[in-house]
Amino acid sequence: MSHETYALAAAKREVVGKKSRRLRRQGKIPAVLYGFGVDSTNLQLDAKEFETVYRDAGRTALVDVSVDEGRPVRVFVQDVQRHPISLALYHVDFHAVNLRQEITTDVPIVLTGEAPAVHNNEGVLLRGLETVSVTALPTELPHQIDVSIESLEALDDTIHVSDLSLSGDYQIVTEPTEMLARITAQQLEPEIEEEAEELEEGAEAGVEGETDAAAEGGDEN
Repeated sequence: MSHETYALAAAKREVVGKKSRRLRRQGKIPAVLYGFGVDSTNLQLDAKEFETVYRDAGRTALVDVSVDEGRPVRVFVQDVQRHPISLALYHVDFHAVNLRQEITTDVPIVLTGEAPAVHNNEGVLLRGLETVSVTALPTELPHQIDVSIESLEALDDTIHVSDLSLSGDYQIVTEPTEMLARITAQQLEPEIEEEAEELEEGAEAGVEGETDAAAEGGDEN
């Protein structure tokens, strides 16, 4: 399995606490580096450069972080904090790992293709798990696992974790019976169903009213 290499340049950070706001105004973000073989170190790095790398690498691809142009440290992005409203970057955690020791982490499931049952309007696609737990050496960890849904041809057709075919040197430890995708019957939205029921009840009440009125008119005659 081939893995793309990502790299980031960082510098040691002296500014901490509320003073970090000044860094953010300068287009920098505060970060921390910790883990295997390194001392916990406060860092700062360019926000745009990080966003570019993180968009592709996510949390399942190794990133080489060079501190003050020193020897790169192989890390995973462990945590990303953002402003709750603007979603601007607030803080990043980098976790250095032992490349010779297996780790277990969640890997995204990406559904690919088109389900024939959906294309033919025979049902709708119900999404199951969005990630699965994978055990592997850091260098063998898949960035994502692609799952074709083109085998979903009829109602109730399902793809389980047990249906996944491994394409690398890693092990999926999520329960095999867990569902990833399924074709289900099309259902009206609850609000639409309620409106339909109200209209139906109203129509029935109208018919009953007309019947009663007709009956009363017949009695008068």
